[in-house]
Amino acid sequence: MKNAIAIIIGLIFAVSPVLAEDTGAEEKANKLGVELDATWVSKYIWHGQDLYNGRAAFQPSVTFDLFGSGFSTGVWKSSACSSGFVKDEELDYWAAYGNSLFEGRRFKTDYEVKWLYYDYFRQSSKKADCEEIEGSFSWPDVLPFGVVPSYTLSYVYCAHGHCEAADLKMEGFLHTFGITYDFNAPKVDLPLTFSWDIAYNDGQGSCNFDHEWAYTTWGLSSYIEFGPGGFTPAIYYQKTMDKSINEEDELWCSFSYTVKF
Repeated sequence: MKNAIAIIIGLIFAVSPVLAEDTGAEEKANKLGVELDATWVSKYIWHGQDLYNGRAAFQPSVTFDLFGSGFSTGVWKSSACSSGFVKDEELDYWAAYGNSLFEGRRFKTDYEVKWLYYDYFRQSSKKADCEEIEGSFSWPDVLPFGVVPSYTLSYVYCAHGHCEAADLKMEGFLHTFGITYDFNAPKVDLPLTFSWDIAYNDGQGSCNFDHEWAYTTWGLSSYIEFGPGGFTPAIYYQKTMDKSINEEDELWCSFSYTVKF
């Protein structure tokens, strides 16, 4: 795990000075930002898979914005709201760096490089733990009407050799193409975000998964200020195209409350 962290941080420092241009943005406040989030989901859908077999989950997290540097880190937890999934509880630790290229131009590119460690702490760390490297890109100004296209490439691999996850040969890539669109609900001052994506699984998750277009997902969410933070309700529908990943289409919702300091 330490080697993976060192590699990711090294790549970020090596690539950023070459790619980044003068953005001309105002300097961010030199302080540590903290975000606390509590989320309930009716299903835990991860990369197209229904991990708790249709059961709900509670998923709190804490995120640290490291002094406006573009670096952030955090911890995320998932626990099923039903019995029978204790061993599948997880703690995810992550570190990321985000920035923008071509500021002020039509092809402005927002990007983030992220490393995650999936810790199934109810089991031996050498049994099921895995890691993920993810690069996300979006283009907020390239399309009209506020439609924002995006692309995410992720690579999942085993954290330890000679374990059950390694036996599944779950290492592989996932390509996700998507769009988002922000608008207000007609006749009411309610901000809404529409999202859509489609994913091509290139062997990620299991040697039994096909290499093909796996699923497409539609989503609709809002943000409502309440108290010291904000409440985010959302609903999603997944059309599953590859039955080796998930035998069913999925419909689920989520409710989040977020506070930032």
